[in-house]
Amino acid sequence: MELEKIFDTYQNKVFGFFVKNLSDKELAKDLTQEVFFRLCKRESKLHEIEDINSYIFLMCRNMAINHINKASHDKKYKERLIYAWNHLSIRGKSQIEKNIDSEYYSEILKESLNHLPPQQKLIFTLSKQEGLSNKLIAKKLGLSPNTVRNHLHQALKSLRSTVNPNIEFIMLLLSISILI
Repeated sequence: MELEKIFDTYQNKVFGFFVKNLSDKELAKDLTQEVFFRLCKRESKLHEIEDINSYIFLMCRNMAINHINKASHDKKYKERLIYAWNHLSIRGKSQIEKNIDSEYYSEILKESLNHLPPQQKLIFTLSKQEGLSNKLIAKKLGLSPNTVRNHLHQALKSLRSTVNPNIEFIMLLLSISILI
C-alpha cells in the first residue's frame, strides 16, 4: 500500500486512538504526526508488512504506553493527563459508577501486584507508587540501578500480561498514578 493511501485511510483512526486513550487533542495531533513521520522513514519497507492495520495499531499503542510511562515521572504532566482522562472518560457517570471504576482498577492492580515476585513488587511500588527514581531505589535496596531497571521492566511486563493490552493497561497505569 502506498504512503498516501495509508495516510488517507488511517489518519482519523490514529488521531482518534490517541484522543480516546490520552484525552489530549494537541498531544494526539503530535503523536499522529509522529506515527506518519515514522511510516515515511520506513516507506521503502512498507510493502513487506503483511497487516498494515495491526502494524499501525501496535505503533500507536506502544507510543501511547511510552508516553504514559514518561508522564509517570513528570508530576505536572501526570496531573494534567489524569485530569483530562478523568474528565473525558467519566463525564456523565454517577459518583457510584466512578467509585466502582476506581475500585475495579485498584483491585486489578492489587491482584496483579500480588502475583509478582517480592523484589519486583517492592521495586514497582517504590517506583510507580512512591515516585522514587531507579537510582534512589538502588541505593535504598543496595542494588545496582541496572538491576532495579530490569526488575521494573519485568514487573511491567508481567502486569501487561494480566490485563487487556488495548485499553486496560493504559487505564491501570493511570489508576496507579491516581493512587500516588
